Amino acid sequence: MSAGGGRVCVLGLGNLMCSDDAVGMIAAHRLAQDARLPREVEVVEGGTLGLDLLDSVHGVSRLLVLDAVDTGVPPGTLTRFAGEELARLPTSKSVHLLGLSDLMNVLRLMDAPPIETLLLGVQPESTDLGTMLSPAVEAAVDGMVESALEQIEDWLMAGRDEAVAMIPELAAPVAGF
Repeated sequence: MSAGGGRVCVLGLGNLMCSDDAVGMIAAHRLAQDARLPREVEVVEGGTLGLDLLDSVHGVSRLLVLDAVDTGVPPGTLTRFAGEELARLPTSKSVHLLGLSDLMNVLRLMDAPPIETLLLGVQPESTDLGTMLSPAVEAAVDGMVESALEQIEDWLMAGRDEAVAMIPELAAPVAGF
């Protein structure tokens, strides 16, 4: 079952050729390989595609974005952004936030924004050319995957609760129990 009767999508952003900038893509790949990921959850390795991801996220009810985000905290720190906090996040904090912002604006114009969007960001140490994560960011990938799994489970449980509440005979207590 999907959250709230719709689709749940995890979108990994990043450039695999720019060291820590790849953390969202790497975490999305590991998440997709994790046996605990519910089958109905779609994982999209979005890279730096921006508006080219429109077809992948159109019709999504819950969108979880994984990315490197520079918030000035120690490298490897995992930060969560949702709602107005996400909307107010300056696009200069990630090279992908402008593309994500554009993507969300187009979905709003199409009257198809997700019910909920959440960004899990890891503070990069370096986004210079390179194909390896720094040790601090590499150490944060497992935490990012675990946080993603927890968020997905929360959304799926909320969707199940909403579905049960919509069916009166399932929501009503049964006599003798």
